[in-house]
Amino acid sequence: MKIALIATAAQHEEVMDRIVEVLCPDPGHDGPCPIPWGMHSVNGESLSHRERKALLTEIKETNWGPDEAEGGEETER
Repeated sequence: MKIALIATAAQHEEVMDRIVEVLCPDPGHDGPCPIPWGMHSVNGESLSHRERKALLTEIKETNWGPDEAEGGEETER
C-alpha cells in the first residue's frame, strides 16, 4: 500500500501512529507483531523530479475539491 500525502512533521507523525494502530492489534505488545508488517516513510524532497511530480499528481487526482464530483468534473448547483 502506498499513501501519498502532503503534511507537516506533526501531521506526518500522527498519520504514522494511526497506521500502526490499524495494522497492529496491540501496539504495546512484547516481541514481534503477530501480524507481519513493515512501514517506511520517504520525504518527497528526496525523490527525483519525476517521482515527486507523479506523487503530487496522485494526490491532486484523489483529492477533489468541494465543487468537484468524482473524476474531477464540476457538480451542478
